[in-house]
Amino acid sequence: MTWFSTNRKAAPVALVSALAMICLSSCTSAAAPGSTDPAASGQCSKVTALVNDVQNPWNATLAQGMTDQATKLGVNLTIQNAAGVISTQTSQLQQAVTSKPDGILLQATESDGLVPAVKIANRSSVPVVTVNANVGQGADVVTFVGVDQKDYGIALAKLVEEALPNGGNVAVIQGVVGNPVEIDRTEGINETFAANPSIKVVTTVTDSWNNADNLAAVQDLLAKYPKGTLDAVVAEGPEMYVGAQYAASIGRNDVKFIAGDYPLEVKAAIEAGHLYGTILQDGATIGARSLDDLCSHITGKSVPTPTDFIDLPSITSKNVATFQTSWHW
Repeated sequence: MTWFSTNRKAAPVALVSALAMICLSSCTSAAAPGSTDPAASGQCSKVTALVNDVQNPWNATLAQGMTDQATKLGVNLTIQNAAGVISTQTSQLQQAVTSKPDGILLQATESDGLVPAVKIANRSSVPVVTVNANVGQGADVVTFVGVDQKDYGIALAKLVEEALPNGGNVAVIQGVVGNPVEIDRTEGINETFAANPSIKVVTTVTDSWNNADNLAAVQDLLAKYPKGTLDAVVAEGPEMYVGAQYAASIGRNDVKFIAGDYPLEVKAAIEAGHLYGTILQDGATIGARSLDDLCSHITGKSVPTPTDFIDLPSITSKNVATFQTSWHW
């Protein structure tokens, strides 16, 4: 029996059930979103959050952050799960507008495809705050809360450069190709490496942010590139810990592995020396701040626009003891 995991842990059933619906009540309507003038002062009492896929453990932390903040603020919050399907999320957004919430939190399944649905919210004067994954041009949103995903990709590439001070051959593992987050992270990685002649990207593959696919990708990479021909592998998500554990189990300590995000498994892999490092993107903080910003807008307070970014610290063996985490991937 191998000791490394290949199955990503789903969000706890109790959490998913609790997030399915947290209360409905009447509410006052908000001012038009995206206006340069403050929103008309009103009550932030009824909010709908549309999450890309709540079965994704990181998205579950995002939703939990929204839920915890809703409890603190006394907001009746409904969370709907699109399961990664844009047609589902489009329908959910249209139905949410019909229910006349004070506002909508939207983690987009697709950037450009959701623009028409957001425009429906705009015409109905329902403010929309985008969270973690933004929508394309033409849609009017109050602000985007999350991280600069291109900066995230740059930070991943910088970790590779730190791990390989003399340069080397690097493989890039993308997440879900076409997802707004993947597009921006890949752009940041590619631009950073393009400016560094000591780094050569020998191949780009995908694992769709999936543990089993990451393992398969790493197995293929290590079979194709024997010792001395591959120096680092960087993935755009936390699933990289699986491939890194596999590499350690077969003695491929010649390759440095870099992950994204910080579940307990990534923390343990850094402590064990299997992963060189990762980038911390705190989902709970993003979820809480998104509701804060939406309610601030609804009640006439100022909100950072057009973006409200949180920090992206890098974590390696040098500082891993400083950063705690509590979620699984």
